[in-house]
Amino acid sequence: MIPSEMMNLFDNFFNGSIAKFERNVFFTPRVDVLETEKQFEIHISLPGLKKDEIKIDVQGETLTISGERKFKNESKEDKYHLVENFYGDFSRSFTLPENIDKENVNAELVDGILKIELSKVEKKENTNSIKIK
Repeated sequence: MIPSEMMNLFDNFFNGSIAKFERNVFFTPRVDVLETEKQFEIHISLPGLKKDEIKIDVQGETLTISGERKFKNESKEDKYHLVENFYGDFSRSFTLPENIDKENVNAELVDGILKIELSKVEKKENTNSIKIK
């Protein structure tokens, strides 16, 4: 049987290495998308970010939310024993339905949740009646 100190050493080494790798490479904010009668809403979890650290673009039929969540180690003397949060660049893209008013997209950041409202518009039919001569 391995003494508990040795088990703790293994746990700290492997868990610390995995968390450190993930923290530096993979930050993908969680998203909820909901549809109401008049609009679509995207709620994206961005704790610790300020609105000037987030970029929202609509290009063609694609909505992209991007930015960077930085690790703020303000004191070089501090020694972190556990870091479970994720940091780094992120980008999430969504294909918009045809019935979205892309000129009127509203966004608001409250308590770490970015809420994007996409208003629906009526689809216009592109059909013409043609008279036969």
